[in-house]
Amino acid sequence: MGLKIFLRHHAPLLRLVGLFVLVFPGTGCAGTIQGQVVDAQTSQPIAGAIVLGVWTKVAGLPGLHHHELVGVQEVETDAEGRFMLERPRRIIYEDDESVTVYKPGYVAWNNLIVFPNSVRRKDTRLSSQIILERFPSGKGHQRHVSFISGATRGKDNPETTPKFWNAVRPEHFLP
Repeated sequence: MGLKIFLRHHAPLLRLVGLFVLVFPGTGCAGTIQGQVVDAQTSQPIAGAIVLGVWTKVAGLPGLHHHELVGVQEVETDAEGRFMLERPRRIIYEDDESVTVYKPGYVAWNNLIVFPNSVRRKDTRLSSQIILERFPSGKGHQRHVSFISGATRGKDNPETTPKFWNAVRPEHFLP
């Protein structure tokens, strides 16, 4: 008898707990990242930009920790500059998510750091609209390539990110 009374009395709470178990089965913030990439000067959508998501987690003992790769995904923006990335399930902290957007002729954009001086952004959350600045004429590309490598956490390579790699590769040879 006591169990029936307990279940009847706590039924709303038990339903709520059950809902959380169904909706949030793993740790982290799995879901989608959706947005639109636009030109800073014209506000027009940028088709064919590559959006690269790199997710890591901190592992190891304090002082001896390292970052382990959780997931990598790349997509290309459509004719309206829109994109959608699927987050892995095991992301817990904002710093575990690095999203970089690149299009030849533009300055690469990253949600964690800013080009050219690679300072940390004050707000690392992703906006629904990502604004790309045109690459300044007469500026060297070597520093930009270095920024891109840091922003992508070194995951911009032909095996894991062929679209991103093929888009960025020509910039390695520019003065």
